[in-house]
Amino acid sequence: MKIINIFFIFFLFRMEFVSCFEQRVNLNQIINFQPPRRYQITRPDYIEKIRRLNSKNITIQNNSILGLDNDLDKENQTIFQQMNLPMPTLRINLSKGGYLEALGIIPIDNDNDNDNDNGKTGDFEDNDETNRRIYVERENTKSKNFEVIKNYHVNFTDVGGYDSVKGELEQCVDILKNYKKYSKYNVRIPKGLILEGPPGTGKTLIAKALAGEAKCGFIPVSGSDFQEKYVGVGPTRIKELFALAKKNIPCIIFIDEIDAVGRKRSTDGESSSNERDNTLNALLVEMDGFKNNTGVFIVAATNRIDLLDNALTRPGRIDKKIYIGLPDTKTRSKIIDIHIRGKPYCESINKTDLVEITEGLSGAQIENILNEAMLNALRMNNTQFCYKDFDLVMNKMMAGWQPVEHEFTSDIIDHIAIHEMGHAIVGFLSKYHSKMSKVVINLSSPKSPGYTVFKSSPSSLYKREALFEHLMILLSGRIAEEVFYNVSVTTGAINDFEEALKLAEKMIVYYGMGSSIIFPRNSEKYKELIDNEVQKLINSAYHYAEIIILECKDLIFETAEILKRDKILKAEKINDIIKEKYNHISEFKKNIE
Repeated sequence: MKIINIFFIFFLFRMEFVSCFEQRVNLNQIINFQPPRRYQITRPDYIEKIRRLNSKNITIQNNSILGLDNDLDKENQTIFQQMNLPMPTLRINLSKGGYLEALGIIPIDNDNDNDNDNGKTGDFEDNDETNRRIYVERENTKSKNFEVIKNYHVNFTDVGGYDSVKGELEQCVDILKNYKKYSKYNVRIPKGLILEGPPGTGKTLIAKALAGEAKCGFIPVSGSDFQEKYVGVGPTRIKELFALAKKNIPCIIFIDEIDAVGRKRSTDGESSSNERDNTLNALLVEMDGFKNNTGVFIVAATNRIDLLDNALTRPGRIDKKIYIGLPDTKTRSKIIDIHIRGKPYCESINKTDLVEITEGLSGAQIENILNEAMLNALRMNNTQFCYKDFDLVMNKMMAGWQPVEHEFTSDIIDHIAIHEMGHAIVGFLSKYHSKMSKVVINLSSPKSPGYTVFKSSPSSLYKREALFEHLMILLSGRIAEEVFYNVSVTTGAINDFEEALKLAEKMIVYYGMGSSIIFPRNSEKYKELIDNEVQKLINSAYHYAEIIILECKDLIFETAEILKRDKILKAEKINDIIKEKYNHISEFKKNIE
């Protein structure tokens, strides 16, 4: 009766039956099909059930015990499943009027289905077309290992400072937007650039901003993505990467840490080197081979450009090399403005001071300091961060942090204070060396319980006088201990001595700042000359530093007491004490200068 009703409905609504069977099916075969008798289970299925219950495979046994093997249950199967036939696909075209209106059913009007197909198809067909377009688009923007990111919401306004770098990249943006217009000027379109520089300076952020400004596809990958234990994976992924980029031109391929895949090719014959070389060769061919990859722009980032293969960095493959250095004063100010936004801070905090304090730090370090300062304030139930939060985070970053403080006796802490004030006073009175900022006793530091902080130098070139003063500062900690405690000195100067010896050797051997220029020779006489010059330079620095320590002995003692009490002493406080009590040191400083 059910089958008769079904065919009556088919006829009533003029339904079109579309069969998708893999084999031709006689409808009479379906109509006359007799379902199996209502036995609980047939004998063959019973035997199969017993076999599964006794199976050594725990999963099969458990599924049979729990009744999860429904393939043996004929009652819950459809006619098509019982006949081992595929399910048909039904496409129903409902016509207007007639029995539908009589039954109160209003069909969808193809002419008024809110689409742009002029009434040719209904909403079902429209949805199918939409799904097909989505599928094709998804297929074109994603491969097995890589994916194209579109609509990047990062642009050059999100990059604080670096105006000259952004100006250099403006033409790259125009090339990506209008790469066809350059062909008529007989110019070769640049194929890529490398962003090099120290870690944390914003190379990856600049690459993202470049993609956001150009409003094109962006495929971020890492150099290590092409390194696998299986042979041939690297070259295959290179081809897959560029094939995906060609489907989405204009497109940027960003390879972070490209030195992992673009390292200079070796001749040691190791299998790992051969695989890396094959990957590099595939990359070189894709970047500048027989194939035309116009519209695909390569952006690479590394902090070890010296490791890259010359064939990779030559013009024609990498046409631009942009150095992203540590931020200058203007850039730091803009970076602070970006990352301090939304973080409440005390009125006592001056942004100009923050710019000065963060000199020599990268953008990532500045962001981390501001973030940690806000977190520290919230940890203390404060809604604003202040200088103390900022200083605490700075100290943790420079000297490290451990949850348990060092347990020193008061005598050792006295030695630490005197030692650090020796560094601080000689640094404060120096003329050519970077200015002293503060001196700290930090018993939570896992390495050094005390340290003196100097402002970073804006230049990478140093005079001999500046290096000589640095040598004096390194030795002045031990000299202060000797002046106050005679032979009862500590081992705290071990790192100072190591650095002083290295600096003195560089000044003599590499910088030619000794009494005579010494040319490198592998002879005993040459080594003896170096040793004599180094010893002479260290003795001279020791002598001048000792003069300053003896002249400022009372100042060192007083400031050491303040340092033990407050655990921090800034240069401004030292300057106030000198002006108030030690005018002769001010005159002494003028004579030094």
